[in-house]
Amino acid sequence: MHKDYINYQEAYPNIEKALKEGARLHAFLSGGGLRVVRIEKKKKKIEEKKDEEDEFELISYGEHPYFPGALAHAEQDFGLTYEQQYSGENALHKHYLTGAYPIPYDAFDVYLKYGRSLDVFYNSSWGQFICTMPVPYNMHRNNEILWGSSIGFLGAIVTCLLSFQFEDKEDFEKRMKE
Repeated sequence: MHKDYINYQEAYPNIEKALKEGARLHAFLSGGGLRVVRIEKKKKKIEEKKDEEDEFELISYGEHPYFPGALAHAEQDFGLTYEQQYSGENALHKHYLTGAYPIPYDAFDVYLKYGRSLDVFYNSSWGQFICTMPVPYNMHRNNEILWGSSIGFLGAIVTCLLSFQFEDKEDFEKRMKE
């Protein structure tokens, strides 16, 4: 079991498999400052659509003071409840109440720590993991950027962060059609 929650694992086969099967990864900062990773899939039948959150069901979850730790928990704990992961004497992980300062050399962790979120999904037509990120209003004319990578979902996030200031959604879509 992966116990180094400051560095990234070499692979995340459970997360990547779920993404390829139609799930999405949603990462954000909790109210207490924890980094949160949710792996969600669309519900098969939506009786009464209330908002976007009603469309998805949780299939894996991770929270930790740092983004690599939240990813590791989400990778390890597919199918477990929150209580099995974080509550009581038999919990698999420590239950942290708050997050920590960002890891200075980790762009993902810094990005999430300052209140931003990101989503990753797999586009089978392109054969790529696609990352979407809201960006500050003054950086783009659109409210998010998209970027794809065939080297895995972390590759998509890296590419998205690197392109943060350089490409908007319209440019991405135009480039993908070429």
